[in-house]
Amino acid sequence: MKKEYHKEKLQTIVLSNKGGMEVTVLNFGGVISSIKVPIKGKKVECVLGFDTFEEYVSEAYRKEYPYLGAIIGRNAGRIKYGKVIIDGKEVQLNCNLGENQIHGGSVGFDSVFWDVVAVNRGDDNSSVTLQYVSKDGEEGYPGEVTVRVTYTLTSDNCLRIDYHGTTDAPTILNLTQHTYFNLNESNTDVLNNTLQIKADKYVPLEEGFFTPTGERPPVAGTRLDYRKGQKVYAHTDNSFVREITPEEVMATLTNGEGSLAMEVRTNHPVLHIYAGYYLPELQPPHRKTIGQSRGICFEAQGYADATKHPQFDNVVLRPKEEYNFFTEFKFMHLS
Repeated sequence: MKKEYHKEKLQTIVLSNKGGMEVTVLNFGGVISSIKVPIKGKKVECVLGFDTFEEYVSEAYRKEYPYLGAIIGRNAGRIKYGKVIIDGKEVQLNCNLGENQIHGGSVGFDSVFWDVVAVNRGDDNSSVTLQYVSKDGEEGYPGEVTVRVTYTLTSDNCLRIDYHGTTDAPTILNLTQHTYFNLNESNTDVLNNTLQIKADKYVPLEEGFFTPTGERPPVAGTRLDYRKGQKVYAHTDNSFVREITPEEVMATLTNGEGSLAMEVRTNHPVLHIYAGYYLPELQPPHRKTIGQSRGICFEAQGYADATKHPQFDNVVLRPKEEYNFFTEFKFMHLS
């Protein structure tokens, strides 16, 4: 059955700063539909997306749905067999990827309308806060969860995302932001970009399921060793373990022209990086081409399928606890 989306609920918020940077946010899925950064007198679109709501809900886009720019919840990543363990009990979640669950289920936080609870426009910082109340049992998750996400654009071209959540019963909460970045001035793929990741370890995935094996081996000697910086490896689709402070830069992406770079900071346990190998082929009018290796995701999050691996950081949220995480994307001109 085709889901109906009510466009009359749509709100579009544009954040801007004195330098001319613009970030466009939709209350549908918390989608970041556009990030424009001035380079050499022109505004360069730095993310993959669409200019109309209809494109975000079209059958062509949803057929091989890549979650462009959306907030992911209640859980980022894949959960094997859709089963989680909470307080020693197995909970069956709704499965939306064969026998597994991915990114929160059939109707995750990416495909609902959020309430716009605050918009602030200032000389130094402009922001928007979105709220969504996920009912008990939604996609199989226990507990009613209230989530707030704030996007803040600073005067020095930093987009900060703050996540806050509470629950009335023990549940899983592991959020991320799924924007695909393409910083190139030209309409080309990201394999000419240089990526540096300050991580000594990565999280291997089980063949066939693409869920964590539970190991955290060193990146040394693998194609995922980005510590000194290298061109983007097309098959990158792994979590990298954060062992630095949240104030330190965990990843840096530099465009093919060498004119723009983006730094990523976070207090999440891992930074999952996906280089868009399976992106569907789409050509939105007046936007960059969507397709294989055309964008790269920096999904700062908790460990996927964490409840099956006690050695991973906890993703269970309990009443009277608060979920508080942030991610920053800072854009810098290089020439």
